[in-house]
Amino acid sequence: MEADPSFLPAFMLERPDLWPHLVFHSEAFSALSTDRPLGALGGVGAIPWTALDQYAARHGIEDPDEFERFQKLIRVQDRAYLEHAAEAAKAKGGK
Repeated sequence: MEADPSFLPAFMLERPDLWPHLVFHSEAFSALSTDRPLGALGGVGAIPWTALDQYAARHGIEDPDEFERFQKLIRVQDRAYLEHAAEAAKAKGGK
């Protein structure tokens, strides 16, 4: 399930081509975004650590340092997404 393009920040819609070594992490973020919890009022939560762990295991990330790098790169994207979601909710009259 792809994220709703109208909800994505402009920087994600208009992003330049990624360096090849970051494509995996971008695709992982898109896939992992489908595991984020939704609040009762329609808000979104952070991608759960368990989803990161399962995704990494499925894709052969076993080295602790490699997992740490993977997790950090996903969390940076997730924070940007959550900040945008909060701004969008505020603009619509939410808290």
